Amino acid sequence: MENRHNEQYFKPNTQKVYYSIWLKKYSNIQKNILEELQSCKRDIESSLKTIPVNDLIKPLEKTQKTSSQSMCFVDGGEGIIELLGASLYFIRASGLVLEEKEGVRKEGFIRDLDMNLMDYDDYTKERVELLRDCVEFDVALKCVEQHNLEYLFLDGSLYVKARRKPIKCVEDSLYRKKFVRLLKACKKNKVNVVGVSEDSRSKMLSNHLSMKYGIQLPKFMTDSSILRLIAGNKEYRTIEFTPKSKFEADDKIDESIVASFPTVYMQVNESANPLRVDVADWNNPIEEAISLITELSKGSRYYGYPIPLYLVHMDARINPKHAQWAANQLSAHIQKNDRNLYDSVLRKNRRGLRPQ
Repeated sequence: MENRHNEQYFKPNTQKVYYSIWLKKYSNIQKNILEELQSCKRDIESSLKTIPVNDLIKPLEKTQKTSSQSMCFVDGGEGIIELLGASLYFIRASGLVLEEKEGVRKEGFIRDLDMNLMDYDDYTKERVELLRDCVEFDVALKCVEQHNLEYLFLDGSLYVKARRKPIKCVEDSLYRKKFVRLLKACKKNKVNVVGVSEDSRSKMLSNHLSMKYGIQLPKFMTDSSILRLIAGNKEYRTIEFTPKSKFEADDKIDESIVASFPTVYMQVNESANPLRVDVADWNNPIEEAISLITELSKGSRYYGYPIPLYLVHMDARINPKHAQWAANQLSAHIQKNDRNLYDSVLRKNRRGLRPQ
């Protein structure tokens, strides 16, 4: 009887225990969350009464224009496997080129990849992200140099790429050199560069409105949340604005190039989330970029995203099972040739060995 009592003591019904705790916490906090969000909503509605609607939201004009321009779309993906003594990273980048030659529409992919070990430090994940961007910039540069492009679409904000907070590492220096090299090549070849942020958590528009109209919007709410509150389920684009950096006093990215990035938000489908779109300012093709993105997003329906960018995203995505398989192959090779080295560096960490 004593052993059975101890067994029951050490094996409680954890699901019931955690469910009761969760239910108690949820009932206590749900009212507070609703009240806080409603307070933010009232503050936004009150603040925006001073702003003319036409100074913020504009109709998204329908276009029947065909995409005859030569365009390239670039995205990348990364995967990280954490081992005992280092991380093993995998990076893919994909560029989809759409161009017309001799009256025939052609398309094709340009791809690159990278994989290696990376030592652990406070910025391991950020360093892998920097390397992913570097491979994306390399692919984009190949597309610019090998094709007569009019437009280059990059996943993510150009402004964020240009104003990324520095990290003291080799990867950061490489990232900045490659980004500047890409921008200079695009400017030289008269290629319009467009950044498209799929899920923006930015508050750039909020900051712009606060400075221009002297209003105070809730810090809790992102631009996308505010725009959904104002515009709801309709297609629109915002006014054009140029974000101001808190870290830089001017538009100098590097000693050799100066650029700013005019920006808009747009919602290309009634059910979609807002996209943030910015362009390099040497031609400021923001209006034509809006038309192209609207047209290229038509087939995506409720997703509301340019289909070519979706295709390169899926092409470059790293499947976790593929990353784990590659890690296992490398580990097996090292183990076969140097068992002690494998056991010291490439052995799975405790989390990877944890019983399920």
